[in-house]
Amino acid sequence: MTLSRRSIIASASIAAILPCAPAMAETAPLLGGKLMFMVRRTYATDKDIAALRTPQEPAHQKHLLKFGQSVVASAIIDPSGKRVGSVSISDINTRADIEHYVYDDPFTKAGIYGTITITPVDLYKIDGSYNRAPAWFAPELQRRQQAAGYKVPVLPTADVGAKTMFLVRRLYATDRDVEDIRKKFDPEHNKHLLKYSSTVVSAAILDDANNRIGGISISDNDDRGAIDRYVNDDPFTKNGMFSTIEIERVDLYKLDGSYNRSPEWFAAEMKRRQDAKKKP
Repeated sequence: MTLSRRSIIASASIAAILPCAPAMAETAPLLGGKLMFMVRRTYATDKDIAALRTPQEPAHQKHLLKFGQSVVASAIIDPSGKRVGSVSISDINTRADIEHYVYDDPFTKAGIYGTITITPVDLYKIDGSYNRAPAWFAPELQRRQQAAGYKVPVLPTADVGAKTMFLVRRLYATDRDVEDIRKKFDPEHNKHLLKYSSTVVSAAILDDANNRIGGISISDNDDRGAIDRYVNDDPFTKNGMFSTIEIERVDLYKLDGSYNRSPEWFAAEMKRRQDAKKKP
């Protein structure tokens, strides 16, 4: 399957809820987080992925250094434990730049991907880096995050198993008053979050006008049953806020530097760039 630069292949449920913004439409302000892009890529099922990846690896690594702005990266894992793609969130805030990053990647040009989806997200939590939680809730999150540590050594590049987590994607129902549901059940929802406070990444899914149409989260929990309870017992879920809920396993290997499966030379270069950004 050949993917052109402008093609974005989305699931039917997401495509139906992501209308193109009118040419003169005003862009809604962000929710207080940070505009980024989530890129979901799945491998072509009719090709030898390893054979295509190996010769392109050096060029791919150079490309990553050029566009080294991914703050979350994870492998998508199927029920058998096989890697079938990847999900990343990049600190790139223009559509043109994210398309250069995705479609100029030597891996993409080599044809290893069967589907590519690019989704704008308003990122408001990365392990405490961005946090739009209520004031009473934020200190508790910080305490739990500090207690948990989130310090994982750099793993060898060949090590596929980094840190098993779950990615949850939820889209709002279009036939319900979502804001009314949020207002009525927000206190119960907050209590529920405290009970299952293992989320390390949270972002709002946006349409092209920055209107919030859903959310994604990545939870530091490798128990599928616990994730199902977290999602299904949420008062927002019980009261019909979402039209679509998808849960999939991801092996997270990069979380703003906390999880990193990149080779040592690449990790050192990323650290140099990060340190440079911190200087006044």
